[in-house]
Amino acid sequence: MMKKITFNVPNLRYGLCAYLVFLLLVVGCGGTQGQNAESEIPPKAIRPEAKTPEAEALMKRGHLSLGDSDWAKAVEFFDRVLDADPEYAPAYIGLLCAELRVRGEELLGDYPAPISEHNHFKRAVRFADAGYKTKIEGFDKKIRERLKERFGDAGKRMTVTIKDVEYAFRRIPAGWFMMGSPADEPNRGNNESQRQVTLSKGFWMLETEVTQGMWMSVMGNNPSSNKGLNLPVTDVSWNDCQEYIKKLNELKVAPAGYKFSLPTEAQWEYACRAGTTTAYYFDDMLTQQQANFGGRQQTRDVGSYPANAWSLKDMHGNVWEWCQDIYGDYPSGAVTDPTGAERGSYCVLRGGSWDSRARYCRSAYRSYNDPEHRFSDLGLRLSLVLE
Repeated sequence: MMKKITFNVPNLRYGLCAYLVFLLLVVGCGGTQGQNAESEIPPKAIRPEAKTPEAEALMKRGHLSLGDSDWAKAVEFFDRVLDADPEYAPAYIGLLCAELRVRGEELLGDYPAPISEHNHFKRAVRFADAGYKTKIEGFDKKIRERLKERFGDAGKRMTVTIKDVEYAFRRIPAGWFMMGSPADEPNRGNNESQRQVTLSKGFWMLETEVTQGMWMSVMGNNPSSNKGLNLPVTDVSWNDCQEYIKKLNELKVAPAGYKFSLPTEAQWEYACRAGTTTAYYFDDMLTQQQANFGGRQQTRDVGSYPANAWSLKDMHGNVWEWCQDIYGDYPSGAVTDPTGAERGSYCVLRGGSWDSRARYCRSAYRSYNDPEHRFSDLGLRLSLVLE
């Protein structure tokens, strides 16, 4: 657990969001956090002023909603502030706080991505004057330090032995990220619209793709075109994967409180990115030294290429990985724990494969196929999720 963040701030009725409280701290405000029913919003001297009384009044109501933990109402008020005064930097920080559920003396939830990568933070910096910009950038640094304490277990390794075969899992912390690709990412698809996604629960993900040795020990067969115990299993349909997972769960070997599953599409992209915002978890380019792609060879032994920041390997290339979701359009706006479309004919595939071009291996790239489809570039990766 992360330690609570305690501040001394004068005349605040409720514990205001950590961002704005920190801004007060930076400029040396003293006193103690009050419970005065007539408390005011932070003094204008420490931030750009609102252009209209309407924006100022809406800002105060947004802050009171934050104090009451009424996040939806806070978002509504800060949105109205920005309608009235779109260059009012503190409103972006207030909106950020409401959407991330940050307030008072503690951070609620897990946010491994840098706060500075959030669109509202970027806009606040963009519209802020020099002094205010310095303050909010300093707060971003402080948040990073505190989150580093909380996410010390990201990428932690855990092994499970099943039928005498070792499965290595990596810890994926709960958190939020920007799912999809920005409008200026080269080769982006029209189904990659970007939105904020929060994953409220941590989970474990298999360090590599499921190997033929893993599959054979449970299923008693090997459907793969290119044979090898440490090669990824291929030629498996989504339905085949569900049968494999069913048998794993029947063995009762998962850690207490967990079950085996395919990752959701959101879990897959979040784990692949591991806090990055580039096209690939390496950078905006992908080389033959970083992943097995481009059709120059067939599958290679799992783990042959560099891992991402959370120690997951082969998230780009080698084999397409089935996800749990039915394929469909992304919903608009921020979402929590999305699970895909309610109905449809296809299931999601992610990551690209040995015969894919680099563009199809991007972190945000979405593919799909019939749940009965089998091919030499289709495989899977397991997750351990809370029951």
